[in-house]
Amino acid sequence: MERSRNQEKVKRLAAALKSGAKLRTESCPECGSPLVEVKGQVMCAICDKPVVIVRDETEAGRAIYPYILSTLEEVTVAKIDELTKLLARTGDPEEIERIAETIDALISVLKKGLELQQSLREKEKPS
Repeated sequence: MERSRNQEKVKRLAAALKSGAKLRTESCPECGSPLVEVKGQVMCAICDKPVVIVRDETEAGRAIYPYILSTLEEVTVAKIDELTKLLARTGDPEEIERIAETIDALISVLKKGLELQQSLREKEKPS
């Protein structure tokens, strides 16, 4: 069992290298496999996830912003979807108003999150 899992890892890493990925000296914090670089992005070929390399705690804090904002977007959209379905089922005017206000607040949060994501992307662009 362990041997077939190791063979699968080797195959995935080999496939990434064959497709043009560059092998890096760092290892994945999740699985310990060597990291690869594909089109300027560092990732783990085994976990199939991007990896951010940071030099210190300040960089680590900044590196997590995009992840947090992406998660915020996913959660907010899911909540808006849930509330929209609830809104479609209710006929009570007070309930409709409460749900509509909550949806409006979530749309505001979503808009601000998207603006922050765009701002971060613009800061990351080379001058």
